[in-house]
Amino acid sequence: MKYGIICAMEEEIRLLLSDMTDCTVTEIAHRAFTHGTLYGKEVVLVQSRIGKVASASTATTLIDRFAPDCVIFCGTAGGVAPSLHVGDVVIGDKLVQHDFDCGVPERIFEIPLLGIKYFKTDASLNQALVNAVKNYINDEMRNDIPDRYLKEFGIQSPAVHTGTIASGDQFICDNEKNQWLYTHVNDLACVEMEGAAVAQVCYEFDVPCAVVRVISDSANDDSNVDFARFVEEAACHFTRGTMKAFLTAQK
Repeated sequence: MKYGIICAMEEEIRLLLSDMTDCTVTEIAHRAFTHGTLYGKEVVLVQSRIGKVASASTATTLIDRFAPDCVIFCGTAGGVAPSLHVGDVVIGDKLVQHDFDCGVPERIFEIPLLGIKYFKTDASLNQALVNAVKNYINDEMRNDIPDRYLKEFGIQSPAVHTGTIASGDQFICDNEKNQWLYTHVNDLACVEMEGAAVAQVCYEFDVPCAVVRVISDSANDDSNVDFARFVEEAACHFTRGTMKAFLTAQK
């Protein structure tokens, strides 16, 4: 089994890269695809950069050149659902491009010619990732992230959620826009800028995929979290911890 793992930002991927062994690095289209062993499993790890075009291009190259058996996208997201708080983790069971609109109201978000609005992820991967996140939070999170950072970010007992993840080429920090999305997107949990593009590519290649996002800011929290600091001091540990728990549990 070969796993393809994508992160958008250097800060999100650096701890995983540091744990890779027996590596071969292939440069394609200004991206470094690192093929090697991660927690005992064969993995191709790559940073996509930010946005739907960057992530779709990366996923296409990853699948076409390295033929992973599945693709997992890891990173951060902004929480929209009222139940979400900073530090919670969302496993996307569906992905939608919230900025895709061809001007027909009843077909908003639908991808022309495919006729799909919501791209489903792989149920078995999702369940394994839910278990991995819970194991990381219960067993290792407080060993990785010092108490002072957990207090700074307001992280107490993070929860794991499944739901729809909406992607668009916009960094959304507008409560009115969040409310519109929550009203129009089925079972919306959070928003980010890459996952739905990766899900569409995986659908077209018939490759199972999953998307894992730790919440960096939430419409339900009053505190203003420093995003860069959160990624550097907390999110990167959630990503590594989740992937370590997930991969070590795979047979």
